[in-house]
Amino acid sequence: MQSRAGLTSPSKAFGLYASIEWGLRDVKFLSPHSFSASNGTHTWCFYCCLHEYDTNFDLLIPEFDDDYLILSIPNKDGDNCVLLEKTDCAEFMNQKVSMKWIATKIKRKWGVTFTT
Repeated sequence: MQSRAGLTSPSKAFGLYASIEWGLRDVKFLSPHSFSASNGTHTWCFYCCLHEYDTNFDLLIPEFDDDYLILSIPNKDGDNCVLLEKTDCAEFMNQKVSMKWIATKIKRKWGVTFTT
């Protein structure tokens, strides 16, 4: 993945990833931070964002209307991207949550390497 400073459309990278790795089809880029994709019978929308955790290992859950949140954590080693459901995030939007909270809500996780 390109550098954080140059990543203006995270939806493109993550939409292509979802197509290749998760087998989703009909990927449509809705905005720089959102895409939709289907499995043939159902279509989901994904909101994509990058947030670093702070010194307390807390991160901001952004406000979003899509079905899922793809949260990339550039300053985390190893699996630094997670998929979270909107229903789990709804009451915590625009608030910081702990990495422990995120760990209990993960639907999928994977690693992304950021380069400059």
